[in-house]
Amino acid sequence: MRRWLLIVVLGAHPAVAQVAEKAPVAEAADRTAEEEPRPAAGGPKFIGIPIPIYNPQLDFALGAIAMLTYPLDSEDRLSPPSSTSLFGLVASNESYMLGAGQRFYWDEDNNRGTVGFAIGHFNSDFYGTGDQTSADIAFPLGTTGVMMLAKYLRRVWNRLYLGGQYRYLHTDAVLEAPSEPPEELDTFTPIEESSRSSGAGALVEFDSRDNQFSATSGFYAPVATIFYAKALGGNVNHGAVEASVNWYRALHAKELILAARGNLQAAFGDTPEYLLPAIGKGADLRGYATGRYRDNIFMSAQAELRWYFWRGLGAVAFTGVGSTTSSVSQVFHGPVLPSYGAGIRYMLHRDERLVMRVDYGHGNEDGMFYFSVSEAF
Repeated sequence: MRRWLLIVVLGAHPAVAQVAEKAPVAEAADRTAEEEPRPAAGGPKFIGIPIPIYNPQLDFALGAIAMLTYPLDSEDRLSPPSSTSLFGLVASNESYMLGAGQRFYWDEDNNRGTVGFAIGHFNSDFYGTGDQTSADIAFPLGTTGVMMLAKYLRRVWNRLYLGGQYRYLHTDAVLEAPSEPPEELDTFTPIEESSRSSGAGALVEFDSRDNQFSATSGFYAPVATIFYAKALGGNVNHGAVEASVNWYRALHAKELILAARGNLQAAFGDTPEYLLPAIGKGADLRGYATGRYRDNIFMSAQAELRWYFWRGLGAVAFTGVGSTTSSVSQVFHGPVLPSYGAGIRYMLHRDERLVMRVDYGHGNEDGMFYFSVSEAF
């Protein structure tokens, strides 16, 4: 039997740290006409909300988010508000997570940075990779992990940003035998493994959104690379590339918004199975358990109609499709994975368009609920 490696489900709210060395400032004349000064900055705004969660991986869980948003410079009318976040989660299957992060925007949005940290333990299921994934055979997986990240972006022209990132992930995990193993797995014994991934990479972003939390116009097109290396403290050399394009258009004032997103992820080198592109790990294709499908390449497209109809209350309908595959030559041979669903929204702060969302997504198997602060994309 092939050797099964391990998966971790661990994340942190984004956060930002200033960088001491500054590149030349982009001139205001280079900015698009869409970039309008914001109203005079107000004081800090605090949000604290509980987040009930249910999905096939965690069973029932209760999370909580505490977020403080604030301007770094009250005279700066172009930078989005910075934020400090704390997040915690406890699940009925004995999983837990604690995370913290900061996100900073400064110097008229010429500088952006993020730092984050999370620690937790997750009891979940491992379904395999590629054409070996199976909803009928799930390996119980207990993973304890620590994650750290840091990102910095500098505006170089118009709405174009260049920068870099660093990520570190340490996991200790135990893969158990399935609860009802087939005959060929009768002799399966638990696998224990400790792994480290430490890597750095380049970032490119074009961002003409009118708002970071709930955009009503513009584009957001990030491209991220990451190269994990033994020289940086990891166990193995491998890498990944991710590219996305998000588009937003207000159909009626800022109350009816059409949003669309395309995403492509690819892994190369000796990528551990727990770091392969996987469905359910981010904003793409709601309605699937995390890691239910994973392979060297993951691609998806989705569209969402958002309607804010009364006093900050809104409703959303979304649909999408995606696939995983082993290589570019097999790009049209992977499973077709539909996604559709609906949700409700509430504008916690209308001036900053900070949104609380509750979605129900369905795929080709069981559906899932999603609770979060900010739109899905």
